[in-house]
Amino acid sequence: MMATKDILVEALSEALETMAFLAIGPVDDQMALPHQTLLAQMHFYGPKSGTIQILGSGELGVILAENIGCVSQPDGSAVQDVWKEICNVTCGLIIPRVADSAADVYNVSVPSVTAGEGVPSWSDFVAAEHSQVLNVEGFAVAARLQMEESLKQGVNP
Repeated sequence: MMATKDILVEALSEALETMAFLAIGPVDDQMALPHQTLLAQMHFYGPKSGTIQILGSGELGVILAENIGCVSQPDGSAVQDVWKEICNVTCGLIIPRVADSAADVYNVSVPSVTAGEGVPSWSDFVAAEHSQVLNVEGFAVAARLQMEESLKQGVNP
């Protein structure tokens, strides 16, 4: 089976490329690190359970909202909604990659976004185990997929 970090990077890259028409490039020192971040996250439960977290900037969120939702001059609510949708689609792309069988049943939580207080700093988030950094059209985005085997299918941890 593919490594968890590779599954995450492939799924998030596919979501950003197909939904928002944004290219994923090599990570480099020229990327714009987010100063004010948003944390999108959601959970999935089944034979394997996990949490997906995506840390990105409001500035990139504006571009996402413009590209995905055809929203000109998106407000804070639209930016949060688009990060939730990216997280949701990424989760939908991860589950088939981690499932042992097409018959496996999974439940998912509603994606959420945290802004302001309660959002980990960029340096703390990327230093944590399982974190991956992507270069999305020059914007740094960090993501993390934490997995654990469920003892019983469909049971929330």
